[in-house]
Amino acid sequence: MNQKHIFRALSITIYSLVTVATLTQTSHAQMEFMAEAMHPEFFTRDLVVFSEGLNLDDTQEVIIEAMFDSYTDDFEAGWAATTERLNAVADKIKENKPASERDTLKPVLDTLGTWLEEKRALDQGLLENVKTILIEEQLELWPSFAQRLYREKHINRGRLSGESTDLFQVSRDTNLSGTAESIITPHLDEYAIALDAAMRTRDAILWVNPKKLFENILNGIAAQSPKHIDAEVKARINVRDLNDRYIDVISSSLNLEDSEDFRKRALNRGYPRIYRRTPAQRIIRQAAENETYEADIHALIMQLEFAYLGELEIINYDLLRLTRAHDPERLRNRNLAMQMRSSGHAPKKLEDPTRPVFKDREALGRRYIEMLRGILTPDQFIELEGARRWVPRDEQTYNQVKPSTIPTGPDGGLKLQHSPSQGNTKGKGKGAPAKPSRPSPTGLGNDSRDSGLTGGS
Repeated sequence: MNQKHIFRALSITIYSLVTVATLTQTSHAQMEFMAEAMHPEFFTRDLVVFSEGLNLDDTQEVIIEAMFDSYTDDFEAGWAATTERLNAVADKIKENKPASERDTLKPVLDTLGTWLEEKRALDQGLLENVKTILIEEQLELWPSFAQRLYREKHINRGRLSGESTDLFQVSRDTNLSGTAESIITPHLDEYAIALDAAMRTRDAILWVNPKKLFENILNGIAAQSPKHIDAEVKARINVRDLNDRYIDVISSSLNLEDSEDFRKRALNRGYPRIYRRTPAQRIIRQAAENETYEADIHALIMQLEFAYLGELEIINYDLLRLTRAHDPERLRNRNLAMQMRSSGHAPKKLEDPTRPVFKDREALGRRYIEMLRGILTPDQFIELEGARRWVPRDEQTYNQVKPSTIPTGPDGGLKLQHSPSQGNTKGKGKGAPAKPSRPSPTGLGNDSRDSGLTGGS
C-alpha cells in the first residue's frame, strides 16, 4: 500500500487519539486499542511457542507456517482496507467540516471499532485452524499451550511492581538441575493455571468491547467509575500476589543454593528498583573478587560484604513491604486524578513511604564503602571501577601526580597523603605509612534473611 496513504490514515487516527484523550480522560489501557489495531497478534517468531507447546512434527510445522503466512496476508489486507476508509473519512472532513467534535470522531472510531472486531476474529481463526491439524495427544496439550501463549502475550500488561513477573522465564534463567526442575514442575503447573485465570479476569476488566467503548466516548461517559477502578486495581493485586506467593512456594522446595538464586532472580525481575545491585554492592563485590590482595585483606572484605548484605536485605524487605502496600494506592490515585481535575477538584497527593527508606539504604552503602576504603590502600581503592565517585576530589590528586614529583620520605619510601578515614593496610618499603586499626564488621550486620513475600497489600 502507498506509504503516503498509510501516513494519512495514521495522522487522522492520531488526531482522534489526542482529541479523545483531551475531551474524555480515556485511560491508558483503553488507548492501547489503537496500538492493537495497527499490529497483528501473532508473528512468525511465535512459531517456536506453537512448536514447543504442541510437540509439532516437521509436516505440521510446515502447515502452520503456511497458516501464519495466510494470517499475515489477511491482517495486512484488512488494515490496508481500514486505512483506505480512514483516508476517505479524512477527505470528507476536509471537504465538509463537521459541526461538532462528536461528528468528527464518530466515523473514525466506528471504522476502528469495526476493524478491531475483524482483527480479533482473525486471531481466533488462526488458533482454530491450528487445532484442526492436531492429533489427540496434541489436543491434550492445548490447555497448557493456550496458557503459555496467553501468558507470554499479555504478561507485560502489568502496572504494579511484581505484576509482570513470569516465573517460567525465571526458572529457565536459573539454570536448575534436572532434579530441581522435576521438583518444581508441579508447582509451576499450579501456578500456570492460577495465573492464567487471574490474568484473564484482569484483562476482561481492561479490554472491553471496542465498539461499546467508543460509543461511550462519543456519549461523554468514557471516564472510569471509582467502582471500575477499584475492580481493576484488585484484579492487578491478585496477579501480583500470585507471582509473589509462588516465588515463595517454588524457592522453598529447592536446595539452598538454587532457592537463593531463584528468589534473587524473581525479585529482581519483579521489583528491580529494590533488588537491582546497589553501587555499594557492586564495588564491594569487585573488591572481594580481586585476587591480588593478601589473604587477611581478602578475609576482611568478605566479612564486610557479609555484614553489608545482611543489613541490606533487612532494608530491602522493608522496601518490598512498603512498595506492595503503596503501589495499589498510587495506581488508584493516578487513575482517579484526571476525573478529579475535570470536576474542578485537586487530586489527592500521596506521599511515597519508600523514599526515606531508600535514603537510609544510600546512607548504609556510603558507610560500608568508607569501611572498604579503610581496609584498602588509596591506590587499591581507586583502582576499583567506579571508585572515584566515592573519593573527594582533593584526595584523588595523589593518583594524578607525575612519577618524578611523587612525595617520598627521607629514605625514599612513598609518602602518600590521605584522610584519616582512609587506612593503609598494606605498605611496601621502609617509608610506607604504618597500618591503622582495621574496622571490624562484626556486629554491624544482621543475618536475618526473611524474604517472605506473601501477605496482604
